[in-house]
Amino acid sequence: MTNDADGGARNHHFVPQYYLKGFAKPRSKDGKLTVFDLKDRKGFVTRPRNVAARRDYNRIEIEGQDPNIVESKLAELEALGDQAFRRIISARSIEDSDDFSFVHVLIARIAISNPAFRNQRDQLISQVGSMMMRNIVATPERWDAVTRQMGPELGGDPIPYEQARAAVEGGSIVANATKETLIEQEILLWPSILPILEQRKWTLLIAPPGSAGFITSDRPFSLRWNDETMNRGPYGVGLGCTDTTLIFPISHNLAVIDSFEHGGANVVDESIVAAVNFALFQAAMRQVYASADFPITDVGKVVRPFSQSEVWRRVRERPADSS
Repeated sequence: MTNDADGGARNHHFVPQYYLKGFAKPRSKDGKLTVFDLKDRKGFVTRPRNVAARRDYNRIEIEGQDPNIVESKLAELEALGDQAFRRIISARSIEDSDDFSFVHVLIARIAISNPAFRNQRDQLISQVGSMMMRNIVATPERWDAVTRQMGPELGGDPIPYEQARAAVEGGSIVANATKETLIEQEILLWPSILPILEQRKWTLLIAPPGSAGFITSDRPFSLRWNDETMNRGPYGVGLGCTDTTLIFPISHNLAVIDSFEHGGANVVDESIVAAVNFALFQAAMRQVYASADFPITDVGKVVRPFSQSEVWRRVRERPADSS
């Protein structure tokens, strides 16, 4: 891991190492992960420290603030999460609500601070800002009104209207969110997601003996409508939407599946392992992580992927004492 002059880590994980090592052999920071890169279409073996990370991802540049404050606070929380995940994996149970709350915390963190969602928010802010800038320079009168209203905030005389309009239309002036703004949004959103996750009903899935086990990824959760036609439609899905299913792998041997409508007994079934892996494979941004090769399709006369509604139907229909 690279460090700056002040001793702060520069390699920031958007999926924490303590979580990733649950899919490594052995379960440790020095364990080996099998990585499948969906963009480069190649596989390789490496350690958890080398994946799901970006340089200075959580570093801030604010006068008077430690640039590593966000990453340092996350490290403190991750230390607690590591212990909670160890206990869940050892007990093969999610009955301890205090420990399971750290699963909620991690899902919430990954949902709002993964690079794909951060980029989406950045693009949205940029698009809205660009629309506002074009509106400001739409007419000389509007430009004059805005600059008069800003007054001393301009720090000097405003540039002429024609020059301002040419700069906006030519792309010389671009509205972008700072990384600090995006990180602040994530920090503020994080607590509001936790009550939503607590309302959902969770079922623990335990991979059977000899199973290839569950996979994870650089975006290690799958959230989809139960109605597959909705997943092909124009409406996005959010954590608070009913009639949806969320899948999250806890470790190589454990995963949880949830909805607002169902909950129940543990399920152990190799075909469900394959179905869960297929859903997680689809949800990945670029990389999939596993302890070895893994199944992602149905096992039967016809090899086919599962839909998530089919996953949950099979979970519900299994006897309550399945093991």
